[in-house]
Amino acid sequence: MKAMILGFAAAAVIALGAAAVLNATGHSTAERFSSPSVRL
Repeated sequence: MKAMILGFAAAAVIALGAAAVLNATGHSTAERFSSPSVRL
C-alpha cells in the first residue's frame, strides 16, 4: 500500500512538473493548433 501511494504521488509530481514546463515554454494547444483567423 505504501508503494502504491508513493507511486501515485510521484505520478502527480511528474504530471504537474511537465505541465508547468510546457506552459512556460509556450506549448499550449491554443498556441500550437490555431491559425491567425481563429478567435479564442
